[in-house]
Amino acid sequence: MANTSYVSCTAQRAARQIDKVGQEYYLEFFECCAVFSHLVQENLLQKIAASDEYEVVQQVQELYASFVPVDPSLFSLEFSFGMNYSPSDKSLRATDRVVEGISSLLLSLKWKPAIRFQRSSSRCRRVAEEIHRLAYIQEPGLFDFRQKVGDYQLIVLDRMEDPVTPLLSQWTYQAMVHEILGIKNNKVQLRHSLNDEKEIVLASSDDSFYQENMFSNYGDLGLAVKQLVDNFQAISKINKQIESIDDMHRFIESFPEFRHQSGSVAKHVNLISELSKIINEKSLMTVSRAEQEVVCGSDRVLAFDLVMDLLADNKILPFECLKLALLFILRYGGHGNKQVSILVYKSPCEGHI
Repeated sequence: MANTSYVSCTAQRAARQIDKVGQEYYLEFFECCAVFSHLVQENLLQKIAASDEYEVVQQVQELYASFVPVDPSLFSLEFSFGMNYSPSDKSLRATDRVVEGISSLLLSLKWKPAIRFQRSSSRCRRVAEEIHRLAYIQEPGLFDFRQKVGDYQLIVLDRMEDPVTPLLSQWTYQAMVHEILGIKNNKVQLRHSLNDEKEIVLASSDDSFYQENMFSNYGDLGLAVKQLVDNFQAISKINKQIESIDDMHRFIESFPEFRHQSGSVAKHVNLISELSKIINEKSLMTVSRAEQEVVCGSDRVLAFDLVMDLLADNKILPFECLKLALLFILRYGGHGNKQVSILVYKSPCEGHI
């Protein structure tokens, strides 16, 4: 009897799997195949061998899938550095996780890229150097895909270089859903939905409307959804006009597409309705106008007055107040004025700034 164990690339999961190998209930298997989602280091293989007291592990394979594809141009490693960005042991392990995930992606795509990194970031330098060591020194044969130098580029950038953009409200379809509702593995939870559908799948790979409009702004998105509904209504009227055998045959042939389009219309109408309701309830448009004035405007007094008015508004959530305060401090904090002190004192998020 055979058993296959798939191990993702976190050190904790690998350690748990190693412990299982030595447990007695594994004796019921004649052999065990351990499949890792990344390049397996020699020291890990030695630990597996040392733990395999009963010699049940017959194979160790590498299946390069240590990442989650979100859409054709985006993937995620499904972890976060959290609040600890200092060079501690924890953050260094997180950097190792980045190296493992990116190297797994490169191997799955059969890419051996030229590597560039942000010179001012020590973490970027470490990631770039570790990937270069894997691809060009430690495992050059594994990364030999008969490509010309420069066919692919890996550019490693530090997100901490730009603290402003994450604080701004986003108004494109994908970004709004991600920030306001949250997307997890292409799934979105609808908390205020009036029907039974509380979870929807939002993936550009099988949703043509989402693929075409995921980067559309809020205004254009509303027009696109209206056009989608109008087109569906026109198709519905045609399908209701069944007067002959040919009409029935045409309807049966188009029914799968009709049903798929019906689901697509319902999904996006529900999603836009949910977004619109939250945007109005939380006054996010008003907050966004203040954000733009702080970041792009030239009148510091006007920006300060706008921020203070919103901090005093009970409808504005503390998190939005915190973002506004941080944006003002980033823009005007170096001017040596008292406005920053007043803003921190008046903010409901005092103590978090």
